This record gives sequence, structure tokens and C-alpha cells, in this order.
Amino acid sequence: MKRLGEALVEYYKQVARSLAKAGVDGWLTSDDLGAQKALMFSPVTFREFLKPWFAAVIAECHKHGLHFWLHSCGQLSEVMEDFCEIGLDVLHPIQAGCMDQRDVAQRFGGRITFFAGVDVQYLLPNATADGVRQGIKDMIETFDRPQGGLILGAGNAITPETPFENIEAYLDTVTDYGRAVRRKYHATPGEG
Repeated sequence: MKRLGEALVEYYKQVARSLAKAGVDGWLTSDDLGAQKALMFSPVTFREFLKPWFAAVIAECHKHGLHFWLHSCGQLSEVMEDFCEIGLDVLHPIQAGCMDQRDVAQRFGGRITFFAGVDVQYLLPNATADGVRQGIKDMIETFDRPQGGLILGAGNAITPETPFENIEAYLDTVTDYGRAVRRKYHATPGEG
């Protein structure tokens, strides 16, 4: 297992160098590590095997001026501190229903950028359009900071049973409410 991991790390380091040479700013990759309620393995296993491999690839990316973005569904709370320690730049999706989003935002906001995923399992397909709007506003208020640190997008693919009006409410609220919050953060004293 370790030999395979080390070979993959060397390959990914070459990829990072190639991306940097091509003028790319960052690298988004996917490696689902969590299930709905827990990691797919113990935190000890993560720290022994995966953490050093991620650390090496992230360090290579940073060495060449690249950001490293990771998509990983599921419950990741037990390794969030590890991700911060090794310099992960962006984590997607902070999955609703799996992770306590407010706790994660409070504990790790300002140390990692959240590519917070709008809930495509329950909120988008099942809520009313007004419920979607409120859910999006709650996410922005939970994760956004005056200095930034929030990218907001779908947690995964939007499912076919999602009502169109919910997709529209999602996109409009992200745009309109997101802009309003940004303006509030950057308003000069006396501006509205």
C-alpha cells in the first residue's frame, strides 16, 4: 500500500509541475474519504497513509504557485485539522447532513477556503423555492467572512427531480444575496 501511494505521489507531483508550466492557477481533484456518518477508515489510518501523501502533493503544488482543491464527500470532521495543517487550500463540499457546517465554519474559517456545497440530496429537490432561498442565505451567513473564504456551488450533481424553480431560486440567491453580503463587508462607514 505504501509503495503504491508513494508511486502515485510521484506521478501527482509531475502533474503539478505540468499544470504550473501550463500557467494553471490551481488543481481540483476528487478523493471521497467520508461516508454519511464517518470517515471510510479510522483517523489513525488517514494520518499514517493518506495525510503524508496529500501533504507531499500539496507542498509540490505550493512550490509551483498552485492552489490545491479537494472534493471529498461525507463526514470529514475528524480530519479537518489535518487538512489545515498540511495546507489544503480549498475543501468541497462540507456536505450538509454529514458535517455540522456551523461548527466547521467556526473552527476552521479563515484557515481553509470552503467550497461549500448546496445540499443536492434534500434541500434542492425537496424544499420550496423559499426554503431554498433561506437555505442559501444560511450557508452564506455561516461560511462567508469579511476577508472571503467562501466559494458556493452545488454539493454534487443536481438531480433530475429537482424542480426548476428551486434551481432558479438557488442561482438567484447566490448571486443577489451573495453580492449584498460582499457589499456590506466592503462598505465604507456611512454607506448602506
